[in-house]
This record gives sequence, structure tokens and C-alpha cells, in this order.
Amino acid sequence: MEHHIIYKKDGVYAAFPQLDHLADGRLAASFSISFKRDHHVIGDWHVLASEDGGRTWSQSDDPAIPHNWPAQSTREYSDRFNDVLKDGTYLCSGSLGSEVWDEERREEAEAAGMRVWPHPWLEGKIAVRALKLFVQYSEDEGRTWVRREWPVPGFQQVVAFSRGTMLEDGAVLVPVYGVDTDGNGRNMVWRSGPDGKRGWRLLPLGNQARDMHINESAFAETEPGRVVALSRNANGYFTQMWSDDGGRNWSEPLLTDIWGPHSPPHLLRLRDGRILCTYGYRRRPMGIRAVLSDDGGETWNTENTVILREDGGTPTQSMAITEPPDLESLRLSGDEFRKRVGAAVIRGYYEPENARPDLGYAISTQLEDGTILSVYYITLDDGITHCACTRWEA
Repeated sequence: MEHHIIYKKDGVYAAFPQLDHLADGRLAASFSISFKRDHHVIGDWHVLASEDGGRTWSQSDDPAIPHNWPAQSTREYSDRFNDVLKDGTYLCSGSLGSEVWDEERREEAEAAGMRVWPHPWLEGKIAVRALKLFVQYSEDEGRTWVRREWPVPGFQQVVAFSRGTMLEDGAVLVPVYGVDTDGNGRNMVWRSGPDGKRGWRLLPLGNQARDMHINESAFAETEPGRVVALSRNANGYFTQMWSDDGGRNWSEPLLTDIWGPHSPPHLLRLRDGRILCTYGYRRRPMGIRAVLSDDGGETWNTENTVILREDGGTPTQSMAITEPPDLESLRLSGDEFRKRVGAAVIRGYYEPENARPDLGYAISTQLEDGTILSVYYITLDDGITHCACTRWEA
């Protein structure tokens, strides 16, 4: 097992990496960098490529790399699904990302029905997000692009997630989640017709149980037309749903025995037919883990969980609390006390006040020689949140 740094810089927050595996064998990792902890992904977009299986990385603006294809914002790069269709068409699909506007434009954004919130570190700026889904494609290797956008009514938040898949018949499935205007969490799939460019439909993904907060799903086609979905949720154990008709209809969610609190799964069908689930593990010892299924996702071999990293868990530089909390201010009653006790029970452990560990969002691919490469972000003892990867054998 080999660990390698993709990008790490003191004072810079680099997180939520995406991974492209090109047809010529090259790898590309892309991510947002910011100067403070940034879970809105509104920093600067960076793309690094590797020609040696992830051992070394260098910045690249190669237009053949999907995460270098045009986007309207950093967050759009991060959230969208990219792939090259069977006819060679470049395809991107997802939700419009967050943009940075001047505070003076707040009324304009609100009048347009955008989601608006203060910029996390720039004074006089706001972050805005349109409630739209999009499809963008190029039939001439990126020289020109066709783009279409669809407003999604009845929602106060709509977010695509990059862990979709292209089915054997050519249809594309993109996970989407959101919150409707009544405050209910919604889990959905953005599905194309068989050519990948047209026939897009927004469909429900399993039931919409409000208290489960199911979101950030990952898809894998286990056999033609049969798709498994794993999702992050409030329980901590990933939920699992099935479609037997290419993602049009889905089973009700069931809980797996894969414990992955606060970090989403990624699914990959290996060349030998096994299904690999990689995920961040935000419980001591924190790090990156993986489990395998030998039966198309029906069962998961959690007894032989692969531990890729267990050296995470340090608060990121911009989140460490330098002053201890005033414990006397916590009375044995009241909303704040109940909130903290409830959170501790759900997590199953007591986390120090200043521990805001940042890691996870792992994505894996299989190299030509069978080696697995998993990319993720992690914060070690030095407090620098950075992107890294691990080469390992499954």
C-alpha cells in the first residue's frame, strides 16, 4: 500500500477531489483550494495530472481532461458528472454551482429565486446558487458546446453529486438531492435517454423519509439494467436501493452494515465483477476505508474492511478552537445541552470541542495492472487539509 500527496500547501484548504481516468491511462485529480475551511466549494479550481499511476502529479490545462471542460463556477466543476459517450461526445451534467456576487446584488439574487448566503471569508460578498439542472455536450472534442438548463420549481436547494454512472445501454444516471419549499429532504436521479444527450428526466430515488436525510448517493451498474445505489444519511450506516430497469424505478431504502458516518460512498465495478465501496471514516481512528462485494452488492464483506488510512482526525487549520469552552455555561437543561448530548449519542463517542476533523470523499479507479487508486482529502497532525491518494491491491 502506497500513499502519495496530490496537493498540500501550508495555509491552503484543498478538499473534495474529483478523479478522471483517461482512455490513455493518465489520471487527473481536480479540487477546490481556499484560504479557509470551505464546504461550499467556492475557491479556485485546480487540475493536476499523473502519468505514473498516481505517484507524482503536476498541474495541467489539457482540454481532454473532463474537469477542464468549461463550467460556470468552481462548484459546478465539483458537482457535475463527466464522461465520454460511446460516439465520442463529451458530456457534462449536473446542477448549477455556487457563484460569488457583490453584496449589493442580494435583492437581484433573491428576486431570481436563488439561494443566497454570506460569503464565508470575503466581506462585502455573497454566495448565490440558482435552482437549476443542466446538460452540456460537445460533439467536436470540446471546440464547441451545446448547453441546456432547466429550473427546478418547488425547491429551496438542488444539488447534483458527481458519483453517477453511464449504463451499458448508454443512459446516464446522475444523483441529485435537495430540500423542497416545505423543508423536506428529497433524493433523486437525473436520468438521460439512451444517447446520453437527450431525454433527461428528474425521477425520485427511493422514498423520501424526512428523518433519514438521505443524500450524496453513488451508483454502479452490477449487470445490464440492474443498478445499486448507496447513500449517505443521518443514521450513519449507508442506505442501499436497487433499480432493475436502468434507474427509472427504485426499491425502498434499506440500511447496510457499512458504517460511514458523515461521508459519502463511492462505487466502482472492478474488472472481475466485484463491487468496491470506498468512503471516509469520520470516527476514531479516522481515515479512509473500503469494503468489497462478491455478489453484485447484495452483501458487503465488512468483516474484511480494508483500512487505507487511519491517521486522520486532526482539526483543519482554520477550524481549530484555541480557547477551551466555558463548561459552566452548559446547564443541565435547555436546548443547547440537549443538542450536544443528542449529537454525542448519535455519533457513539464524545468528540473534543476543538475536533472538527476534515477528511473523506474518497473516489477509486482500477489501473491497467489491477491496482486500485483511491483519491481523497485528509487532515493529519499538522492541520493542513490536503488531497492525497493511495495505491493498493483489492
